[in-house]
Amino acid sequence: MKTINIRLKKKLNEVFFIESNDLGNDYLTIYFKKITAYFKVIPFAYVIPFAFLISIIMYFLLGRLLIRLVTILQYGY
Repeated sequence: MKTINIRLKKKLNEVFFIESNDLGNDYLTIYFKKITAYFKVIPFAYVIPFAFLISIIMYFLLGRLLIRLVTILQYGY
């Protein structure tokens, strides 16, 4: 029983240990950290309006083709 408990504790420590993000380029890493900082605080305040805006733009560009594509994907999954 103790070995299971020890292994579980080790796995939990691995899960909660998060390495810093490094994209290999200092320039990209700095901007990545600035952008993701907003998502850590209130992600839905940025994601929902952005997704709504993208969907409206796609609807105006593709129109009925977008509706057909969504319908096919909906029935496929």
